[in-house]
Amino acid sequence: MNRASPISENKQGIDWAEKRWKELLVEQRKFMWLEDTVDKLADWTGLRPGMTAVDVGCGLGYLGYTYWRYFGEGGFYIGIDSSSENLKDAAEAAKRWAVDGEACFTTGEAYKLPFTDNVADSVMCQVLLMHLEKPKLALAEMVRVAKPGGLIICEEPDNLSSMLVRRYSSAPELDVEEELLSRKVTLIGNEGRIKLGRGDQSVGAKVPRMMKQLGLYDVEIRQNDQVWFLQPPYEGPVQKHRLEMVKRNVSDEKRYKFWQKRGREEFLAGGGDPEEYDRFVELSDRFRPIIRRQIEEGEFFACSAHHFFVIKGRKPR
Repeated sequence: MNRASPISENKQGIDWAEKRWKELLVEQRKFMWLEDTVDKLADWTGLRPGMTAVDVGCGLGYLGYTYWRYFGEGGFYIGIDSSSENLKDAAEAAKRWAVDGEACFTTGEAYKLPFTDNVADSVMCQVLLMHLEKPKLALAEMVRVAKPGGLIICEEPDNLSSMLVRRYSSAPELDVEEELLSRKVTLIGNEGRIKLGRGDQSVGAKVPRMMKQLGLYDVEIRQNDQVWFLQPPYEGPVQKHRLEMVKRNVSDEKRYKFWQKRGREEFLAGGGDPEEYDRFVELSDRFRPIIRRQIEEGEFFACSAHHFFVIKGRKPR
């Protein structure tokens, strides 16, 4: 397989090996799925020992690790990603989990996968399409390399809907105007994200339709049944991990400024008023010290559900 160009052609592509983004890869995937949920998904999708699986935009090989025990015995996993640095880490980690089968990693481009037609029993991706300027084109490539009757699995969020849902928490409630401003920034920001070629936060809900348009059959969708909640005294590894994530978001000034700058770019690209974004930032600035204090005093709690989908389809025979 030849070295290919990057996974994404978006106008402001992400370097997933860069420290900020790599940390995000790790922290967001830790405790992403419940064990019994993964068991059900493996049965529902029809994963079985001995399959050849291609993971597009594999990052650190998380999907391979997650599903290996269902298809890996006598199987073959191929991780494709734009970051050669991340692939080195993925290959090193795979030495521990890829037993009784074979796993390999190679650089490649989602819009032009380095395979001939009809080679894989399963082609999968996780949180890839949401970052692409042309998600349907990447999905078409996934279909191309799948064998007739082969399985396509896409695990993608509808973050736009999740961001518009109110979360029950100890943070002060917004008044009606503040709620409307927050939702306006979210909606217009996603429009700007799309225009900038950074992807679509709501792509998860759109993938089933894309699959049907590409001729797949047996198209079905399930949802991650994980509920994001945090509650004192923050016992157990999952609670402690989530608490650390919240701490970083409200205490890491460099991280906060980065996301505010990126959010402003997307809001303005979507046609938003810069004065409205300034008011939104003021609102965020007001809440951060309150949440920091609540965490320090062991009072912070939060509970909400996220829209994270698993979509499957099969290539016609």
